Amino acid sequence: MCCLFSLQFAFAQSETQLIDQQVWSPFQKAYREGDAKLYNSLHTDDVLRITTNGIRKGEEYKSQIEQAFASPNRTARSIEFVFEHRLIEGNIAYEVGYYKVVFTQSEMVSVGRFHVVLRKEDGQWRIAQDWDTDEVNGHQVTEADFERLMKE
Repeated sequence: MCCLFSLQFAFAQSETQLIDQQVWSPFQKAYREGDAKLYNSLHTDDVLRITTNGIRKGEEYKSQIEQAFASPNRTARSIEFVFEHRLIEGNIAYEVGYYKVVFTQSEMVSVGRFHVVLRKEDGQWRIAQDWDTDEVNGHQVTEADFERLMKE
């Protein structure tokens, strides 16, 4: 039983590293550089994007990303992630954590909590569902929430 647990842990750890390489590192690059093509390639064709403003899916969401990233008003920014839960079972992963966006010129910071479902298609992990909010249980998410997980 100990060996089985060790094998499962090693698998989850290697898949987590693969997700970081295939999704989160390129996500950060695309977000920072405003690369809509790269950003959209990290999402499944039937992606669901959920916010307090509603649900967008598939091509509708990807078209909106192309417009937003091409906007002359888009300011330089970077994004960081810290994970609270990362669960992987076969070709499905579920991740919960916090993000921090830093707007380069103004040094303004925006933070929030996210829940993401990833699906592995033909050996490639992609975001299948993405939900985030800046409020949890009636409390505003703060940079302290992000930093708390950085220390763990």
